[in-house]
Amino acid sequence: MENALTRLDPNLPDPVESRRRSAGRFVRFVYGTLVFGLLAALILYFGTPLVFLGSPGIVSAPRQLVSLPYAVQVVDRVAEPGEAVSVGDEIARVRSPQQDEIVATYMRGLSELAGREADLRIREQVAQNSLPAARAYLELTATAVNRLAAAKNAVSLTYELDVRNAHAQARKDVASQEAEAAEASVQIAALAALRERLQQQVDRLERDFANGRVVAPVSGIVSPRMATAGESLVAGTAIAEIYDTSDIFIDWFVPDYRLVEPKVGKPVFVLFGNRRISGEITRILPVSDVYEEERTLAGSRGRSAQVARIRMAPGSEPPALGSTVHVHMYYSGRIGHVAADLVHLLGLN
Repeated sequence: MENALTRLDPNLPDPVESRRRSAGRFVRFVYGTLVFGLLAALILYFGTPLVFLGSPGIVSAPRQLVSLPYAVQVVDRVAEPGEAVSVGDEIARVRSPQQDEIVATYMRGLSELAGREADLRIREQVAQNSLPAARAYLELTATAVNRLAAAKNAVSLTYELDVRNAHAQARKDVASQEAEAAEASVQIAALAALRERLQQQVDRLERDFANGRVVAPVSGIVSPRMATAGESLVAGTAIAEIYDTSDIFIDWFVPDYRLVEPKVGKPVFVLFGNRRISGEITRILPVSDVYEEERTLAGSRGRSAQVARIRMAPGSEPPALGSTVHVHMYYSGRIGHVAADLVHLLGLN
């Protein structure tokens, strides 16, 4: 008995060949994607510096340091870093044994001046009260001298010497008491002026210290650089640092290798996350004018010879203070417009 073999239709595709062709197409697609992706990465890496100048920057604002000219200890921290404060708001409480010692020294000086002033007032009062009697005795001795001159031949030389000596002593006593009263009055006025100056110094010290209340000198945001409760600080050390949010800017660290020098008035774009903010260079600063932490950021990107200050477009919401942003300055205005249109088209702004 013969069995007939049933062969496949030659028009039907071979499953093995189909799987091979599919796998080949996938391999070629992956290979092509890798090649073109690597090529695109190389073009972007080497071509981007030829299109725009880009490097990081930091969002900053004018800073107001809050410090005291005494060694202090922070008792309580009323405001916290990142908190918005207004002028005159209490941000911390401190105590200062050094300030107490200075006030005590002034008070001892005031006490000594008060004692000297009281002594001079007593001497002035005694001199003024003694003057009438001294003047009356002077008039009496003057009368005796006049009578002595009229009866000069009738008195002895010893009696004449006694009368004239008493008259001279009376004149001396009157002059001495008048001078003492006048000088005491002058000294009292000088001590009163000095005492008033010392009292003004004490009042100023107590008013500036305000019982240890540290207040904000400007309205703004408290920076993270703030002393903690219990921390002791030497004189002049910042207790807190406040950003003046009325003037926010970006310090851009310009790379050393660039095709075009940045100039004042040059438009730039600030990239922060998925946001793209327009800005303009308003000032070129030397690196020495930048804060220490900003120099650290610049140093991490290589030594930067220039720092450009950027102001964002009016109405733009600035990023958080202290944030690191990326700044792009296109060498050509046409390329910048094309990039802006592309970003707007893709909805990335």
